Amino acid sequence: MKAKIIILTPVYNDWKNLTKLLAQIDVIFKKDIKKKFDLIVVNDSSTEKFNHKKLKLATINKLTLISLSRNVGSQRALAIGIQHIKKTYKKNYKTIVIDSDGQDNPRGIKMMIDKSKKKPKFSIVVNRGQRKEPFWFRFFYKIYCILINLFAFKKVEFGNYCLLNSGDINKIYYKTDLHSAFPPTISINIKKILHITLDREKRFTGTSKMNFLGLVFHAFKVFSVFRYRILFSTTIYLFVCYFLFNEYKNINLFYVISTILFIFNCVNFFISYFSNKSTKDNFKNYKIKNY
Repeated sequence: MKAKIIILTPVYNDWKNLTKLLAQIDVIFKKDIKKKFDLIVVNDSSTEKFNHKKLKLATINKLTLISLSRNVGSQRALAIGIQHIKKTYKKNYKTIVIDSDGQDNPRGIKMMIDKSKKKPKFSIVVNRGQRKEPFWFRFFYKIYCILINLFAFKKVEFGNYCLLNSGDINKIYYKTDLHSAFPPTISINIKKILHITLDREKRFTGTSKMNFLGLVFHAFKVFSVFRYRILFSTTIYLFVCYFLFNEYKNINLFYVISTILFIFNCVNFFISYFSNKSTKDNFKNYKIKNY
């Protein structure tokens, strides 16, 4: 692949896991890809310090550390990283986005690069196969996927793990929705997408920071990206419900459903508005160091 390869990862107190992940990536690039890459780490205001000198990696061409002054979450951290890539790299590059905790299997990098060689105009996302999370998480995640399909008419079975070409970076870097949820922003704005499937691995060390409330909040941020689709679908569903419940003289149930869907749409637009309002601040509060 002639294009420059960039790896982008957000980190919050996962430096030990990042070190293990990069060691595996280093082996893959040295033995299989035989090419160097630029590494961009977005430090999401970690409380633990990171000593970059401990990284003994032969295949890193340049390390860029973007340190945020406050914790903004992985999705906004990625948006800041994407913006930095757009400003720094002009053309002919491939960006691989990967989580730093080890749950994204690094062998997917070689698979994505091989696919990109055959179809360079396509970006590539990694669908999640079997997951290692607790049963409750998998259960509610499945419900969340069904709701997206039902209201947004989209299947979003992938997370942050992907390969984006430079043309597609240009399509999304200025989107304020990128600050709410990375995968649905890709799904809506990028047309040429290839999919591969990999099982979700366990974290190298530590426990996931995602809990039930975190999953619910993440789901609403995803719904907010699909707000116009959801507004359209709920309007159609309400028309159908009105005629159905009116026919069976159960109009009170229609009013209950209408109220729920109205609140649902209001929340989606409120989250979108809040995300748009805070976008400018996110691009001011960070420091960049190159090593």
